[in-house]
Amino acid sequence: MSDFGGLPLAAVFTPNPDHPLTWTGLIGFLILIFGVCIVILGVVLSVVLVRGIADRKWGGYVIGPVIILFGLTVSYGGAQLL
Repeated sequence: MSDFGGLPLAAVFTPNPDHPLTWTGLIGFLILIFGVCIVILGVVLSVVLVRGIADRKWGGYVIGPVIILFGLTVSYGGAQLL
């Protein structure tokens, strides 16, 4: 006899046994999202620095792509944890 007066209960979510839900997967997903945010920041920074003042030094051209590369590296690391 059911505790709910004989009502049939809805199906219960069962995770895929090939991809169990773990803390590592959650942390990997959060790192992936953080890396994507860094990439977006790098793209915005690149556009702002290139469209900035006319007499800029070489660092204005380099810092944006370096931040994009760092964000891609973080994103790759997070994707590997998934």
